[in-house]
Amino acid sequence: MSELLTRIHDTCISGNIPFVTFRLPGQDHSTTYIQTSADHVQWNTVREITSMDGFLMAPFDPGSGDRCVLVQPDLVLEGDSIEPAMINRLSGMEGCGSFLREEERPVVTGRETYMDQVVSIKASISKGAFQKAVLSRIRTIEGNYISIVPRMFRTLCKKYPEAFVYLFKSCGQFWMGASPEPLLRRMNGKISTVSLAGTVPYAEKYMDVNRWTAKEVLEQEYVTRYIHDVLRSFRIGDYRVSSPYVKKTGSLLHLCTDFSFDFDRIASRMWEFVDSLHPTPAVAGQPREEAVSFLRELEPHNRGYYTGFLGPVSREGDIDLFVNLRCMKITPGYLALYTGGGITLDSDPQAEWDETRWKAESLLKILRIYIRDLAPFHEAQPTYR
Repeated sequence: MSELLTRIHDTCISGNIPFVTFRLPGQDHSTTYIQTSADHVQWNTVREITSMDGFLMAPFDPGSGDRCVLVQPDLVLEGDSIEPAMINRLSGMEGCGSFLREEERPVVTGRETYMDQVVSIKASISKGAFQKAVLSRIRTIEGNYISIVPRMFRTLCKKYPEAFVYLFKSCGQFWMGASPEPLLRRMNGKISTVSLAGTVPYAEKYMDVNRWTAKEVLEQEYVTRYIHDVLRSFRIGDYRVSSPYVKKTGSLLHLCTDFSFDFDRIASRMWEFVDSLHPTPAVAGQPREEAVSFLRELEPHNRGYYTGFLGPVSREGDIDLFVNLRCMKITPGYLALYTGGGITLDSDPQAEWDETRWKAESLLKILRIYIRDLAPFHEAQPTYR
């Protein structure tokens, strides 16, 4: 990834020009969309953008007031094919986005509070309220690090070649991440999705699906069953499904099951299908409505676009939507890292806390390269120091 692209990012950020750069899993180049027009960029639901091309970012819970955001591809840059004159052109443009503002600090959750929340979820599960809930938390890094974000993005792409890596800024939202989880992909007349859940640190023994604990297997099975149910509700009976397998993402392993079917089966209802699919039990819980309702009361923060979904969309071409995981929100006063994990009746509170720390490491490894004094945090501290 060239230094010219980093300069494009710097120019768009300083000039308040909406943009996104993303790199699909396994690709050797990135794509950048830059919106130079002042067209409408926010919608209440994904169904309102069915005739649009661009890069979509959708929130976890539209009921929270967060809206879908679309960066339109007025300018498209493929890989490093950037003319130096492009930077001068962008420098002369009047920004059409929302400025980043100093925001109120989000509520961060320490170890004891998070473990108490796990106990609360397990108590509700034991009473039959639901079978699984996905609990999240936030940690913050104080300071203004906007100037180093473009360089961090370059490193993130190199570190996680099999992830969906992105840098997004529009409508006052500024996010970066490296997600391992596809939500829905349309390619060559096929639709694919995946049941991805269960997390352990990499160890050779866990490459064998039969070595995973019953808790992790059940957590992923809830997601698999849910996708089966959604497909059947759309009368898709001839879909293809794989056996469970292990996927390595960075230093972590996950259980996965792949699904695919012909796009023609939902051609006129694709965004309705996306609405039905998201959020899956991998990021919400099972049953979905009961779990999400409980989490709204339990979590002290608004997830915003964490565990929402995002990716390039096209009326006629490919669509690549990914769940927004392993991500952070960027503001002038702090970086907010979001992590979480699925809680079932067999969950151990300490193990669940540890899982969120493993997941945070995917971004912390990158941050430590550029923030030299970023020491490991103490569990009692509200922020990383």
